[in-house]
Amino acid sequence: MFYKYPSWYKQNMFEWTINYLIDEGILFLKSKGQMDVPSANAMVRDLAEAARKYKCNHHLIDHRETTITFSLPDFFERPAINEQLGISRLFRTAMVFSQLNEDTVFMENVFRNRGYNLRHFADLDAAKSWLKQG
Repeated sequence: MFYKYPSWYKQNMFEWTINYLIDEGILFLKSKGQMDVPSANAMVRDLAEAARKYKCNHHLIDHRETTITFSLPDFFERPAINEQLGISRLFRTAMVFSQLNEDTVFMENVFRNRGYNLRHFADLDAAKSWLKQG
């Protein structure tokens, strides 16, 4: 059973949906397209709002159909920007990509070094499993 959070967004060929999976206690965000900084900010703002609304700190982010168009400084600045947009270090976040590469590894390291409980995966089931452990 799930509750569909009333969030759908499309800008610059980037879109996402957020569903609250009641039985699992997980917010599930699915994105698609090319994510730039402005669209990432709007997406993160929606996720933070949904987390507050449902009092849900476990987030499963599916970026397997997303291309992130950030520069190296953009990746480095993301934790501070996300914090300003409402993302808490109390959140446990699993992000899933079609493949892990140097950009995804760098982004995970930047967030973890700043105290965020975040891990990246190439497998959705492994990501869900990790979320349920905490």
